[in-house]
Amino acid sequence: MVTEERVDSGLMNPKVNIRILLAVFWICHFILWIFGDMFSLLQEMNEPVTDSSVLIIAPTTAIVLTLMVVVCLVGRPASVRLANLIVAPVYLLFNIVFFVDATQGWEYYLGVFYVLFNVLIIWRAYTWPKAG
Repeated sequence: MVTEERVDSGLMNPKVNIRILLAVFWICHFILWIFGDMFSLLQEMNEPVTDSSVLIIAPTTAIVLTLMVVVCLVGRPASVRLANLIVAPVYLLFNIVFFVDATQGWEYYLGVFYVLFNVLIIWRAYTWPKAG
């Protein structure tokens, strides 16, 4: 059974089941693990990443993505809504650039889903139901 509590922002705040929270932590771990594997594969394929901005920005974007998963489950509704309305458009722009610069079929395929999920996040955060 899902219970809800009222908060000052007027948004509904459903309680999150501990099993869902643990699953999300594993998903976050998996996202970072995949990122690390991809980064190390680039190094092994004689395409070393030496640009210091890439070495800072790339891991930071992966960490922000995983933190958003956690924040969405444990944060206060108003903060979660605001964070999604700020972070998702930034990633939407990033993903549109990825999609536009795509050269291979799999990049277009992924690009469509990147953009789709960002739009869904923005829409759902924008239309967050009010407690009534």
